[in-house]
Amino acid sequence: MTKFYNEIPENLIEWIKKQHMFWVASAPMSAHGHVNVSPKGTADSFHVMNSRRVWYQDLSGSGVETISHIRENGRVTILFNAFEGPPRIVRLFGTGTVYEYGTEEYESLISPETRKPGSRAAIVIDVYQCQTSCGFAVPIYDFVTHRTQLLRMADIVESRDRASDPEIHQKPDGIKAYWVRKNLRSIDGLPGLLTAPDSKVTPVNNFDREGQRPKLQYSSSREGSAQSNGANLVISFALGALVATTLPYILSATGKFDILTISLFYPMYSTSHDTVEIDQPHDRIHDQEVIIRVLSNTDMTCIIPMAKYYDEIPESLIEWVKKQHMFWVASAPLGPGGHVNVSPKGTADCFHVVNSQRVWYQDLSGSGVETISHIRENGRITILFHSFEGPPRILRLYGIGTVYEFGTQEYESLITPETRKPGSRAAIVIDVYQCQTSCGYAVPIYDFVTHRTQLLRTFNMKESCDHAAASTEISPKGLRAYWKLKNLSSVDGLPGLLTAPDSKATCLSVFDKEGPRPKLSRLSSEDVDVLRTGATLAVGFAIGALVATALPRILSVTGNFSIRA
Repeated sequence: MTKFYNEIPENLIEWIKKQHMFWVASAPMSAHGHVNVSPKGTADSFHVMNSRRVWYQDLSGSGVETISHIRENGRVTILFNAFEGPPRIVRLFGTGTVYEYGTEEYESLISPETRKPGSRAAIVIDVYQCQTSCGFAVPIYDFVTHRTQLLRMADIVESRDRASDPEIHQKPDGIKAYWVRKNLRSIDGLPGLLTAPDSKVTPVNNFDREGQRPKLQYSSSREGSAQSNGANLVISFALGALVATTLPYILSATGKFDILTISLFYPMYSTSHDTVEIDQPHDRIHDQEVIIRVLSNTDMTCIIPMAKYYDEIPESLIEWVKKQHMFWVASAPLGPGGHVNVSPKGTADCFHVVNSQRVWYQDLSGSGVETISHIRENGRITILFHSFEGPPRILRLYGIGTVYEFGTQEYESLITPETRKPGSRAAIVIDVYQCQTSCGYAVPIYDFVTHRTQLLRTFNMKESCDHAAASTEISPKGLRAYWKLKNLSSVDGLPGLLTAPDSKATCLSVFDKEGPRPKLSRLSSEDVDVLRTGATLAVGFAIGALVATALPRILSVTGNFSIRA
């Protein structure tokens, strides 16, 4: 079940500090306004001041939605979800305050030593409610590294401001000029940055220009790890063999061992060590590299890549969407005190593209019903996709949603018993009126591992309880009873499910109960890689040493090799 707290529990604060990224959701008050959700993945940008206040360093981008929405109504929601380790979702509901670059409040939080390139504001959030939920539908990913493209580009842009005449506060191709062009208004025309573009403070940051650039992998990191382990095995084998053949001579030369005694165990050596020649490898063996492409420098005449807008989803993006393993859904009520929602969706084969202006997804049961309630009230919904693997990209689909509950004809026309997932409660159909792409340069690189199945297993058992109950009864442990208990209204009291709990339709779904369960590693992917590499090197070294010592003896016994050559 979902749990609510009036402040952030201490154990969650520690967990939050270990996360590599988070998502920010906000919305304007207008029923026609764009609900926004943005991924944030630059290292050391999020900070917890105490159990009721957090803040993050807001970096420049081609939009200014969060700042504009906070200025209008203050509502902001922060989402964290676990990709590694035990599943978990944490939402922080709060009221935001914007402190722009150049203000005293900004400088009290962000010093030149901690400022990131392109940092335009400190977003301070007073948390009035913390919510946790299961996260059973969030896939398992391995964290690889943080991208640095956004920081590199912003650093180059800011260097132009630093190189300009101190009396000129807006260099034509500097960061402040970019703010003037792109960050003064939101998509809906709400005010964005107000003072930062005219600040007289010279932008200084802590970026290491000589730091390592992340490598973009066309194969998964697990495939690369397998290739790297093979190379490590070869290297350690060669090293083991080399040590096994040279160590006796080193010890003999220092008088620690008699070479005649050693020759009984290392038969490749003659009694006269001054005649022995040890062939040194003429080529240094390198780790086999995964096929990679170093992230290229972007043309700096284009300061920071601009967002692009389309009236429909381009065909190339449709193909890309179909390859993604998960997406995020953002919605919001119209009331000024309402909770803005953002939810991760990660169950395989739940998202579908009908055409370039219509998509839908299978909405699975959970302990909340926010998206359905918000759609019923105002229709607004935003779908977010972004790249974890391969070239960076962010895609947002802005649309008007329609809810078709389980048991209705519309639901059954989209979701047959052969395609229905356990716990499926509605089909959410979205008429897309705008599609937006942006760079995604601040989204970390993750490697997809597998989909979790815990949510499906949980609701498959609940549906089994419904099947076992008499047709006229509702099992207290069944899915319908769960809907009645948890899904009839939103956190703000808006109507949720209306007809599904009383539907006479039988909950039939496709789920392989005997299918493999994903293995949960208690170690991080980095720790696992270190242990795996160490084990590979140790095994290769031992095998190399064994072969180097045993093979000559075997050949000598068979007469194919003379101990005293």
